[in-house]
Amino acid sequence: MSSLRPFAIVCVLSSLFMSGCSEPHGSADPHRGDETSAGGDTLVSVMTFNIRYDNPSDGIDSWEKRSRWVGSLIDSSGAAVVGLQEALRHQIDQIVEVAPRFSWVGVGRDDGKDAGEFSPILYDSAQVRLLDWQSRWLSEAPDSIGSVGWDASMTRIATLATFFVIGSGDTLRVVNAHFDHLGEIAREESARMVAHWSSKSSIVMGDFNFEPNSNPYRVITTEKQLKDTAPEFGEGLIGTFRTFDPLSDTSRRIDYVFHGPGIEVLSYEVLSPIRNGRFPSDHLPVIAEIRVK
Repeated sequence: MSSLRPFAIVCVLSSLFMSGCSEPHGSADPHRGDETSAGGDTLVSVMTFNIRYDNPSDGIDSWEKRSRWVGSLIDSSGAAVVGLQEALRHQIDQIVEVAPRFSWVGVGRDDGKDAGEFSPILYDSAQVRLLDWQSRWLSEAPDSIGSVGWDASMTRIATLATFFVIGSGDTLRVVNAHFDHLGEIAREESARMVAHWSSKSSIVMGDFNFEPNSNPYRVITTEKQLKDTAPEFGEGLIGTFRTFDPLSDTSRRIDYVFHGPGIEVLSYEVLSPIRNGRFPSDHLPVIAEIRVK
Protein backbone atom coordinates (compact mmCIF):
# COMPACT_ATOMS: atom_id res chain seq x y z
CA MET A 1 0.00 0.00 0.00
CA SER A 2 1.37 3.41 -0.96
CA SER A 3 2.16 5.78 1.90
CA LEU A 4 1.01 8.77 -0.15
CA ARG A 5 -2.07 10.62 1.08
CA PRO A 6 -5.01 10.74 -1.40
CA PHE A 7 -4.28 14.30 -2.53
CA ALA A 8 -0.61 13.49 -3.10
CA ILE A 9 -1.63 10.55 -5.28
CA VAL A 10 -3.80 12.87 -7.37
CA CYS A 11 -0.85 15.25 -7.83
CA VAL A 12 1.54 12.48 -8.87
CA LEU A 13 -0.87 11.14 -11.45
CA SER A 14 -1.75 14.60 -12.70
CA SER A 15 1.65 16.28 -12.73
CA LEU A 16 2.10 15.97 -16.49
CA PHE A 17 -0.95 18.08 -17.33
CA MET A 18 -2.09 19.99 -14.26
CA SER A 19 -0.93 23.51 -13.46
CA GLY A 20 -0.73 24.53 -9.82
CA CYS A 21 -1.30 21.08 -8.33
CA SER A 22 -0.01 21.12 -4.75
CA GLU A 23 -1.21 20.73 -1.21
CA PRO A 24 -4.11 23.11 -0.49
CA HIS A 25 -3.45 26.13 1.69
CA GLY A 26 -4.90 25.92 5.16
CA SER A 27 -5.47 23.41 7.92
CA ALA A 28 -5.42 19.65 7.28
CA ASP A 29 -8.76 18.20 6.26
CA PRO A 30 -10.28 16.34 9.24
CA HIS A 31 -12.93 14.57 7.17
CA ARG A 32 -10.93 12.16 5.06
CA GLY A 33 -12.69 8.84 4.79
CA ASP A 34 -16.25 10.24 4.73
CA GLU A 35 -16.75 9.14 1.11
CA THR A 36 -19.07 6.36 2.27
CA SER A 37 -21.59 8.70 3.85
CA ALA A 38 -25.11 8.03 2.68
CA GLY A 39 -26.73 10.28 0.11
CA GLY A 40 -29.48 12.57 1.30
CA ASP A 41 -30.66 16.15 1.52
CA THR A 42 -27.35 17.81 2.36
CA LEU A 43 -27.41 21.47 1.38
CA VAL A 44 -24.40 23.71 0.87
CA SER A 45 -24.01 27.32 -0.15
CA VAL A 46 -21.65 28.63 -2.82
CA MET A 47 -20.51 32.22 -3.22
CA THR A 48 -18.75 34.25 -5.90
CA PHE A 49 -17.15 37.55 -4.95
CA ASN A 50 -14.88 39.91 -6.88
CA ILE A 51 -13.13 41.55 -3.94
CA ARG A 52 -11.31 44.24 -5.98
CA TYR A 53 -7.53 44.02 -6.07
CA ASP A 54 -5.45 45.97 -3.58
CA ASN A 55 -5.21 49.25 -5.48
CA PRO A 56 -3.36 51.93 -3.47
CA SER A 57 -5.31 54.60 -5.37
CA ASP A 58 -8.69 53.50 -3.98
CA GLY A 59 -8.57 56.03 -1.13
CA ILE A 60 -11.47 55.55 1.28
CA ASP A 61 -12.13 52.17 -0.35
CA SER A 62 -8.55 50.92 -0.07
CA TRP A 63 -8.03 47.29 0.83
CA GLU A 64 -6.50 48.06 4.23
CA LYS A 65 -9.73 49.81 5.23
CA ARG A 66 -12.02 46.94 4.18
CA SER A 67 -9.98 43.72 4.38
CA ARG A 68 -11.36 42.53 7.73
CA TRP A 69 -14.89 43.45 6.69
CA VAL A 70 -14.59 41.42 3.49
CA GLY A 71 -13.19 38.48 5.45
CA SER A 72 -15.97 38.60 8.03
CA LEU A 73 -18.66 38.82 5.32
CA ILE A 74 -17.28 35.71 3.63
CA ASP A 75 -17.01 33.89 6.96
CA SER A 76 -20.50 34.79 8.19
CA SER A 77 -22.10 33.81 4.86
CA GLY A 78 -21.92 30.16 5.88
CA ALA A 79 -20.79 29.27 2.36
CA ALA A 80 -19.02 25.94 1.91
CA VAL A 81 -17.25 27.04 -1.29
CA VAL A 82 -16.27 30.60 -2.27
CA GLY A 83 -14.83 31.73 -5.59
CA LEU A 84 -12.87 34.99 -5.43
CA GLN A 85 -11.70 37.18 -8.28
CA GLU A 86 -9.00 39.88 -8.43
CA ALA A 87 -7.45 38.44 -5.27
CA LEU A 88 -3.74 39.04 -4.72
CA ARG A 89 -1.90 36.55 -2.53
CA HIS A 90 -1.73 38.80 0.53
CA GLN A 91 -5.46 39.52 0.22
CA ILE A 92 -6.27 35.81 0.32
CA ASP A 93 -4.01 35.36 3.33
CA GLN A 94 -5.72 38.22 5.16
CA ILE A 95 -9.20 36.86 4.40
CA VAL A 96 -8.28 33.42 5.70
CA GLU A 97 -6.78 35.01 8.80
CA VAL A 98 -10.21 36.48 9.55
CA ALA A 99 -12.04 33.34 8.36
CA PRO A 100 -9.79 30.44 9.42
CA ARG A 101 -12.43 27.81 8.68
CA PHE A 102 -11.39 28.08 5.03
CA SER A 103 -8.59 26.35 3.15
CA TRP A 104 -7.99 27.35 -0.45
CA VAL A 105 -6.52 26.39 -3.81
CA GLY A 106 -5.33 28.47 -6.74
CA VAL A 107 -2.27 30.12 -8.28
CA GLY A 108 -1.23 33.57 -9.40
CA ARG A 109 -1.99 34.12 -13.05
CA ASP A 110 1.39 35.66 -13.90
CA ASP A 111 3.78 32.90 -12.81
CA GLY A 112 1.59 29.96 -11.79
CA LYS A 113 2.67 30.52 -8.18
CA ASP A 114 2.21 33.75 -6.23
CA ALA A 115 2.48 36.60 -8.76
CA GLY A 116 -0.53 38.46 -10.11
CA GLU A 117 -4.22 38.06 -9.49
CA PHE A 118 -5.70 34.74 -8.38
CA SER A 119 -9.13 33.26 -9.03
CA PRO A 120 -8.92 31.04 -5.95
CA ILE A 121 -11.49 28.67 -4.52
CA LEU A 122 -11.92 28.80 -0.76
CA TYR A 123 -13.60 25.83 0.92
CA ASP A 124 -14.79 24.84 4.38
CA SER A 125 -13.42 21.41 5.28
CA ALA A 126 -16.27 20.87 7.72
CA GLN A 127 -18.72 20.86 4.80
CA VAL A 128 -16.75 19.60 1.77
CA ARG A 129 -13.59 17.60 1.17
CA LEU A 130 -11.21 18.50 -1.63
CA LEU A 131 -10.66 15.64 -4.08
CA ASP A 132 -8.59 17.37 -6.78
CA TRP A 133 -7.94 20.75 -8.34
CA GLN A 134 -6.05 22.55 -11.07
CA SER A 135 -5.54 26.03 -12.50
CA ARG A 136 -5.89 26.71 -16.21
CA TRP A 137 -5.37 29.81 -18.30
CA LEU A 138 -8.16 31.24 -20.44
CA SER A 139 -6.28 31.09 -23.72
CA GLU A 140 -5.61 28.89 -26.72
CA ALA A 141 -2.93 27.24 -24.55
CA PRO A 142 -4.71 26.71 -21.21
CA ASP A 143 -1.79 24.87 -19.62
CA SER A 144 0.75 27.55 -20.59
CA ILE A 145 1.53 29.66 -17.54
CA GLY A 146 0.84 33.35 -18.07
CA SER A 147 -0.63 32.92 -21.56
CA VAL A 148 -2.95 35.58 -22.99
CA GLY A 149 -5.86 34.38 -25.10
CA TRP A 150 -7.36 35.71 -28.33
CA ASP A 151 -8.04 39.48 -28.09
CA ALA A 152 -7.84 39.63 -24.28
CA SER A 153 -6.22 42.66 -22.73
CA MET A 154 -4.30 40.61 -20.16
CA THR A 155 -3.72 37.16 -18.69
CA ARG A 156 -6.85 35.50 -17.33
CA ILE A 157 -7.11 32.37 -15.21
CA ALA A 158 -9.65 29.85 -13.89
CA THR A 159 -9.49 27.43 -10.97
CA LEU A 160 -11.22 24.05 -11.13
CA ALA A 161 -11.86 21.84 -8.11
CA THR A 162 -13.82 18.71 -7.30
CA PHE A 163 -15.27 18.24 -3.81
CA PHE A 164 -16.94 15.47 -1.88
CA VAL A 165 -20.01 16.92 -0.10
CA ILE A 166 -19.76 15.61 3.43
CA GLY A 167 -22.87 13.75 4.57
CA SER A 168 -24.32 13.38 1.08
CA GLY A 169 -22.15 10.87 -0.75
CA ASP A 170 -22.12 13.25 -3.74
CA THR A 171 -19.35 15.10 -5.56
CA LEU A 172 -19.45 18.70 -6.74
CA ARG A 173 -17.38 20.18 -9.54
CA VAL A 174 -16.62 23.91 -9.17
CA VAL A 175 -15.16 26.21 -11.82
CA ASN A 176 -14.25 29.75 -10.77
CA ALA A 177 -13.18 32.20 -13.47
CA HIS A 178 -12.55 35.84 -14.27
CA PHE A 179 -13.09 36.74 -17.94
CA ASP A 180 -11.45 39.59 -19.78
CA HIS A 181 -13.18 42.95 -19.66
CA LEU A 182 -12.22 44.09 -23.18
CA GLY A 183 -11.77 41.11 -25.49
CA GLU A 184 -15.09 40.09 -27.04
CA ILE A 185 -13.63 37.00 -28.72
CA ALA A 186 -11.83 36.12 -25.49
CA ARG A 187 -15.08 36.21 -23.50
CA GLU A 188 -16.87 33.99 -26.01
CA GLU A 189 -14.06 31.46 -26.22
CA SER A 190 -13.61 31.52 -22.44
CA ALA A 191 -17.32 30.79 -22.05
CA ARG A 192 -16.91 27.78 -24.32
CA MET A 193 -13.90 26.58 -22.31
CA VAL A 194 -15.43 26.78 -18.84
CA ALA A 195 -18.59 25.09 -20.07
CA HIS A 196 -16.44 22.29 -21.48
CA TRP A 197 -14.70 21.93 -18.11
CA SER A 198 -18.01 21.53 -16.29
CA SER A 199 -19.99 18.36 -15.64
CA LYS A 200 -23.58 17.44 -14.78
CA SER A 201 -22.99 18.25 -11.10
CA SER A 202 -21.14 21.52 -11.57
CA ILE A 203 -21.18 25.09 -10.39
CA VAL A 204 -19.53 27.55 -12.79
CA MET A 205 -19.15 30.94 -11.17
CA GLY A 206 -17.20 34.13 -11.29
CA ASP A 207 -16.89 37.59 -12.79
CA PHE A 208 -17.62 36.99 -16.46
CA ASN A 209 -17.68 40.61 -17.64
CA PHE A 210 -20.69 39.99 -19.87
CA GLU A 211 -24.39 40.74 -19.50
CA PRO A 212 -27.36 38.40 -20.09
CA ASN A 213 -28.08 39.70 -23.59
CA SER A 214 -24.57 38.90 -24.84
CA ASN A 215 -23.28 36.16 -27.09
CA PRO A 216 -20.88 34.72 -24.45
CA TYR A 217 -23.88 34.36 -22.12
CA ARG A 218 -25.72 32.41 -24.82
CA VAL A 219 -22.65 30.22 -25.35
CA ILE A 220 -22.25 29.35 -21.68
CA THR A 221 -25.94 28.57 -21.19
CA THR A 222 -26.22 26.32 -24.23
CA GLU A 223 -23.04 24.30 -23.65
CA LYS A 224 -23.53 21.39 -21.22
CA GLN A 225 -27.06 22.64 -20.32
CA LEU A 226 -25.70 25.14 -17.81
CA LYS A 227 -28.37 27.40 -16.31
CA ASP A 228 -28.15 30.90 -14.90
CA THR A 229 -29.36 30.71 -11.30
CA ALA A 230 -30.70 34.26 -11.00
CA PRO A 231 -33.77 34.11 -13.30
CA GLU A 232 -35.06 31.04 -11.44
CA PHE A 233 -35.64 33.30 -8.44
CA GLY A 234 -36.87 36.41 -10.23
CA GLU A 235 -33.60 38.23 -9.62
CA GLY A 236 -32.52 38.67 -13.21
CA LEU A 237 -32.34 42.45 -13.13
CA ILE A 238 -30.25 42.89 -9.98
CA GLY A 239 -26.85 44.30 -10.86
CA THR A 240 -23.65 42.95 -9.34
CA PHE A 241 -21.13 45.53 -10.60
CA ARG A 242 -22.14 48.62 -8.65
CA THR A 243 -18.95 50.56 -7.79
CA PHE A 244 -18.24 51.19 -4.09
CA ASP A 245 -20.96 53.87 -3.92
CA PRO A 246 -24.51 52.59 -3.20
CA LEU A 247 -25.88 55.81 -4.70
CA SER A 248 -24.17 55.25 -8.06
CA ASP A 249 -26.32 54.64 -11.13
CA THR A 250 -23.94 51.89 -12.26
CA SER A 251 -25.66 48.50 -12.05
CA ARG A 252 -24.59 45.70 -14.41
CA ARG A 253 -25.14 42.00 -13.86
CA ILE A 254 -21.80 40.44 -14.76
CA ASP A 255 -21.17 38.10 -11.81
CA TYR A 256 -22.93 34.74 -12.05
CA VAL A 257 -23.56 31.35 -10.52
CA PHE A 258 -24.34 28.87 -13.30
CA HIS A 259 -25.26 25.28 -12.51
CA GLY A 260 -25.43 21.97 -14.29
CA PRO A 261 -28.55 19.76 -14.58
CA GLY A 262 -27.40 17.68 -11.62
CA ILE A 263 -27.68 20.65 -9.25
CA GLU A 264 -30.87 21.84 -7.56
CA VAL A 265 -30.81 25.46 -6.45
CA LEU A 266 -32.82 26.31 -3.34
CA SER A 267 -32.06 30.00 -3.06
CA TYR A 268 -30.13 32.82 -4.72
CA GLU A 269 -29.22 36.27 -3.42
CA VAL A 270 -27.09 39.25 -4.37
CA LEU A 271 -25.79 40.56 -1.05
CA SER A 272 -25.55 44.32 -0.60
CA PRO A 273 -24.01 45.11 2.79
CA ILE A 274 -23.21 48.77 3.45
CA ARG A 275 -20.83 50.21 6.04
CA ASN A 276 -20.16 53.92 6.40
CA GLY A 277 -22.08 54.52 3.20
CA ARG A 278 -19.91 52.18 1.08
CA PHE A 279 -20.10 48.68 -0.38
CA PRO A 280 -17.32 46.22 0.55
CA SER A 281 -16.13 46.03 -3.08
CA ASP A 282 -17.05 47.47 -6.46
CA HIS A 283 -18.79 44.12 -7.10
CA LEU A 284 -21.47 42.62 -4.87
CA PRO A 285 -21.13 39.03 -3.67
CA VAL A 286 -23.58 36.45 -5.01
CA ILE A 287 -24.60 33.43 -2.94
CA ALA A 288 -26.75 30.38 -3.76
CA GLU A 289 -27.86 27.43 -1.66
CA ILE A 290 -27.69 24.19 -3.62
CA ARG A 291 -28.23 20.45 -3.41
CA VAL A 292 -26.51 17.87 -5.61
CA LYS A 293 -29.27 15.67 -7.01
